[in-house]
Amino acid sequence: MIDTHMHFPRTRGGENYDLAATTAVRELDAFGVEKAILSPPPLPPGARRARLSDIGAAARSNPRFAFAAGGESLNPILQNTPADHVPADLKQRFLRLAEEIAAAGAASFGELAAEHFSSGRGRHPHESAPPDHPLLLALADLAARRGMPIDLHMEAVPEDMPFPANRPRGPNPTRLSANIARLERLLDHNPEARIVWLHAGWDLTGERTLLLMRGLLERHANLAMSIKSDHNGARLTAPLRTLGDIRPGWIAMLRAFPDRFMIGSDQFLGEDAERLKESRRLIDALPPDLKLRVASENARRVYRLS
Repeated sequence: MIDTHMHFPRTRGGENYDLAATTAVRELDAFGVEKAILSPPPLPPGARRARLSDIGAAARSNPRFAFAAGGESLNPILQNTPADHVPADLKQRFLRLAEEIAAAGAASFGELAAEHFSSGRGRHPHESAPPDHPLLLALADLAARRGMPIDLHMEAVPEDMPFPANRPRGPNPTRLSANIARLERLLDHNPEARIVWLHAGWDLTGERTLLLMRGLLERHANLAMSIKSDHNGARLTAPLRTLGDIRPGWIAMLRAFPDRFMIGSDQFLGEDAERLKESRRLIDALPPDLKLRVASENARRVYRLS
């Protein structure tokens, strides 16, 4: 299995990242992960962050790792910039940082947040930026030139709606703005830019349905998705049923788009490995014609992994 979306530990500092990458090998072995892409979470403005050099060095400490970057540098700029006012010098700085990420050998730009709910615990932030934000459109053009995907965290909001009553309020807003049509504008902006919509199967609005995902996949050949299995998401849109088998509708969707789905556990290193365990359960439950594609082949192609 290739895990396209694992996180560095929540502690900061290059030395902690190095240690986590070294000790994480045991977790990879335990769940049959042959390679993992280490990614910073989408940090808000003002958050302490590691340097790109720290992230790259930690990932390169073992050939079983690749890395993504931008959650620590591009995302704070995205969150802090109104979509209707993007100064030219700020856009240039944003793209210069993105070029540095590409030159450093990153597998993708990520994790970037279009709609990210706060868990209500600690300083876990609510973040929101329209997926057709001018900075994301500009990044899509750069990503297309570089052949790199963009990893996008976005809760599904097909139309303006109240914040889900079954989720912690914390700093979350009372209402959410529609984002699916704006995601489609991002996808249409540059069809050569691969957008990976993260966390399929882990749905906090209850709106990321099979019907919604299939429609988007049919209309946009540059859309891919990574699957996260976590019991805290909406049960009815999750791939795994209580008994551990995969819902038939998910199997039908994976067979209709066998080259578009990958595993992305969203596992933080050094923490309880429940998400890795769930990812392994999902792979083991897949039928033979899908197992290898979803487990590794699609990730190897989309993220250009050797």
